[in-house]
Amino acid sequence: MDAVPQGVVSREQGKEEALTPIRIGVVGPPAVGKTTVSEKLCNHYKIHHIRIREVIEEKIKQLKEIVDGADPESASEDLAVDAAQTQLEICNKSMEMNAGRLADYLVFDILQEKLNSPPCRNQGFVLDGFPKTYEQGKLIFSEEDPENQDVMIKAPLYIKKITPEHVFALNATDGFLTQRARGLPQSVAEEMRYTEEELSSRLTRYRELSAAEETLLDYFDELEIHPEHIEVTTDDPEYADVVKKITELVGVPKNYGLSREEKKEEERNKEEERKQKVAAEAAERKRRNEAALAEMAAQYDEWQENLSEVQRQEKELHDAHSLPLRNYLMKYVMPSLTAAMTECTRIKPEDPVDFLAEHLLRKNQQE
Repeated sequence: MDAVPQGVVSREQGKEEALTPIRIGVVGPPAVGKTTVSEKLCNHYKIHHIRIREVIEEKIKQLKEIVDGADPESASEDLAVDAAQTQLEICNKSMEMNAGRLADYLVFDILQEKLNSPPCRNQGFVLDGFPKTYEQGKLIFSEEDPENQDVMIKAPLYIKKITPEHVFALNATDGFLTQRARGLPQSVAEEMRYTEEELSSRLTRYRELSAAEETLLDYFDELEIHPEHIEVTTDDPEYADVVKKITELVGVPKNYGLSREEKKEEERNKEEERKQKVAAEAAERKRRNEAALAEMAAQYDEWQENLSEVQRQEKELHDAHSLPLRNYLMKYVMPSLTAAMTECTRIKPEDPVDFLAEHLLRKNQQE
């Protein structure tokens, strides 16, 4: 039997695989490509992309689902629902007081909870562009008891195995970053806050933080996690050289599958997606059927109208054909013909037949 890679328990032994997570931090100025590089590293190592804004949105959504989906008759859910309601109220109040932004202590607690989740613990993650300062790094990755005991969104008392093993600091000149941002479509630049004024302000702020007495990179140095500095000098949208250098330093992927919890979660997500797909298909079929019925009803009404008109014309024709020939001639032919002949007698044209024909035709057109 082939040898099992180090750190992995053989499936034949009936045990869950012992995963070796990969934890990476990517930092750098705005527009340097942190998110693109992070996504490519996540795809390469099959680990989780952690962006602080998405983590916060995910947590808020989770709290709302707990509160909105609560069963009023289930006493066992009361504590969980009450806790979720309290946390949601704290978050909403914080955002009201901070122009739509959460207070730092809430952000740190939510991030710690995410990094301590089974998927991140078992497989690993790429932390994209956060934290930004020495103080933030210390508060997030400290293994001491939290000083604030009134925090409603509790992370574990001892934060372990959430600090990145590898930290990569991407960098580029302000001129290079500004030129790159100018090449973006206006809508994209506005969405990413890369307009010239916003980018200039963000770059100034980043340079100020980088020149502080104690920086985020200093914090990692103190933990003996020495950041690797990578200069971005070419406008390669795939960041092939940067990703290649990082993967060479980090090494080969070490994860060989999903944990049991992740497999169950994946199965639940697939089942939910299947149900949503079935419901969407049923709704689309209903919509198409209703549209087809409406079209058929409109065609039927039009057909009925056409049928009524044809029946009317047929009745008129039948009535005309049912008159005796003499009555028909007296009613429809003789009046016009008599008038034409009277006029012909008065004028005495050289060609009476041609005159009568023209007179009758002209009379018919006038009528």
